[in-house]
Amino acid sequence: MTSHAASDAGVARAGALLEVGRIEAARREIADVLAGDPDNVEALYVLARAYEAEDEFAAMRDAAARAVAVAPGQHEGHLLLAFALIGVEDPTAARASALETVRLAPEDWRGYAALALASLNLGQPRHAFRTIKRAVGLAPESAGPHYIRALMFHSIGWDLFANRSYRRALALDPEHTAALTGLGHIAATRGRLAAAAGHVSAVLAAEPANHAARAELDRVVIGGFGGWAMMSVWTAGFIGMFAMLPWVWLLVLLPPALWSLWAARAWRALTPGARAYAEHVVRTDIRARVRLFGLALCALSGAGLFITALRQDPDRPPSATMVVMMVAHFVALIVSGAAVFTVDRKVAGPPPPAPGSSYGRGTSPADASSAGVRPAGASGLAAAAFAQPPASDLLAEQREASYAGRWAMRLVRAGALFAVVPILLSVDPPASWPSRAIVGTVALAGFLGYGAWSRRRLILRPGRQNAALGMLLVPLTLAALAELVAIVLAAALPSSAMPLPEIVAVPAVLATGAGLVAWLGWLLYAGARGLARLARSSRQGSSHHR
Repeated sequence: MTSHAASDAGVARAGALLEVGRIEAARREIADVLAGDPDNVEALYVLARAYEAEDEFAAMRDAAARAVAVAPGQHEGHLLLAFALIGVEDPTAARASALETVRLAPEDWRGYAALALASLNLGQPRHAFRTIKRAVGLAPESAGPHYIRALMFHSIGWDLFANRSYRRALALDPEHTAALTGLGHIAATRGRLAAAAGHVSAVLAAEPANHAARAELDRVVIGGFGGWAMMSVWTAGFIGMFAMLPWVWLLVLLPPALWSLWAARAWRALTPGARAYAEHVVRTDIRARVRLFGLALCALSGAGLFITALRQDPDRPPSATMVVMMVAHFVALIVSGAAVFTVDRKVAGPPPPAPGSSYGRGTSPADASSAGVRPAGASGLAAAAFAQPPASDLLAEQREASYAGRWAMRLVRAGALFAVVPILLSVDPPASWPSRAIVGTVALAGFLGYGAWSRRRLILRPGRQNAALGMLLVPLTLAALAELVAIVLAAALPSSAMPLPEIVAVPAVLATGAGLVAWLGWLLYAGARGLARLARSSRQGSSHHR
């Protein structure tokens, strides 16, 4: 009886230590309890939560599985196991554990949250959002289900709905630092640096060791201040090409002036501690230094272009010197961008393997604990580590968008094949409208059908994350949209003249040409790879025969 009381006291102490973020101390307490009572299910629950707090999902899975084996009729073990299985990217098994949790405790919203996360990572968004809606209905006044729903919206890029759910979670729990960090991420993504700085500073004031918030502050300082400073100076230099025209030279000052106002607002939104950290990052982080190098390079080339343009006669063609400066200014941007991308990738390390989620930003059980939601700062990091935090991954957002980028790239390639005939039929003199309508309708059906098929294929085989594809998402999407609009207009406009206006025809022709070139390059690459495999197989077969 005394031993049982001691075990209960040890579990209670471990739980209290876990609540305040002392993970190692909590694990030592649990180790002592389990040494005397290896089947103490409450101790196994606390051990699993301790592993969850440090994102050690394989160990969390083992502890939760032991708890389920000891007490298969208690839903808590199945819940922890479901979250752990999501963390180790086994959504099928996670879904089974979540269903068992729901069966044992149908009124506990956390089981539905786990089921929703597993369903989302299995590529079943409709079922996932119906399930999380049930969780919100079970606990509408709890911040947890609203936060999980925000994560799910965020994972598929629906930032407006994610923003609403984050704010609802904060309204219910004003100290919910994870939701505040999510709001900071959305604000930084939208370019609202002042709002992002305010949100992240509030998190760091409460939890100085919160690595997620520090990563967002890195994005604001390095990517926001440094990246946009470089782009504003380059844009000013680009406008300077037209400085020979009246009053244009005043426009040259506009981009740097707007950036200065923007950056000043964001800097004032930082707390004193966050400002000290930002200054430390600017002085010591290689990524900030590379952006300062790009800033200086673009400023130098832009100043040379501006001075050359001032001496240019507006009624004469550009001089050879001005052409050289124009080329140099564009080369400065390319060199700076390549240097920034290379250093960001090197600091962040190699890209991670593809997660179980088909939407890129795979939701993780680290965002939810058995009590609802685990604070983002409960990672056991000492407050002294604030001055020297682990390097954040500034390319994470681009990597997360790489699946959408890969889909857009495939759409552009396929759209080139489907759009080329409708575009050719629309060249002056255009073909008759009935023939264009038939061809355009077939091409549109093929394009949309391929889009749906390729999306399902990417859910099953998402491939590796690629930051370059994420960066190209916007231009690739615009190119695919131009091809789609060209197909629709070629079929829908019953005009005797060319049905495609230039505003559509020019980008559609460019996108289609680029898509055909991409097809040619892919065919050459695939053919060379196939021949290499065939040669390798024949050599292996001949050596085996001998």
